[in-house]
Amino acid sequence: MLSCPLWAQDYATLLQQAKRCDPATDFTALRQAYTRLPGYNGYDTVDLAPMLKALAASDWENAEKQARQVLISNYLQLDAHYVLLLISRRKGQKGELHDFMLRGLSSAIRAQHDGSSPEQSWNALNVAEEYSVCRLAGWKWQSQGTVSQGARQFDRVMVVNAEGNNFPIYFDITGWFGKL
Repeated sequence: MLSCPLWAQDYATLLQQAKRCDPATDFTALRQAYTRLPGYNGYDTVDLAPMLKALAASDWENAEKQARQVLISNYLQLDAHYVLLLISRRKGQKGELHDFMLRGLSSAIRAQHDGSSPEQSWNALNVAEEYSVCRLAGWKWQSQGTVSQGARQFDRVMVVNAEGNNFPIYFDITGWFGKL
């Protein structure tokens, strides 16, 4: 008999593969396995303010501490990997793991779509990930609304880029919409 459910083994196995920077890591499967963990809730948010505040103040030690703490509760959190990548590079290191995680997770979120419509939507694990994707792209979040298309649900996020252009980004939230 297995000591833990298969989905938990899948997540643990895929996460260990990712932590080894294995190029065969299936980040889409890793993200899907994460959604099957006990306590997963797409509406959960993690408080990134202390980490982002420390980063903005160039308090590298505290930013690193905060980012590592975030990864304990959610190793798939984009902002925490970004902060640790910046800190690694500041220390003269390459930050391969955090670069690998950012690239893999971002690719899985986008899934070769551009986010410009429901048909081209990106897949978000949770609301916090929507904010992270926009923040890391350099976009400022303007507003958000829910759009239905058949049985699918989408968040339509209005953002503004550095040039001042407003445009929508769509995230597919069907997997967790309405499940509190």
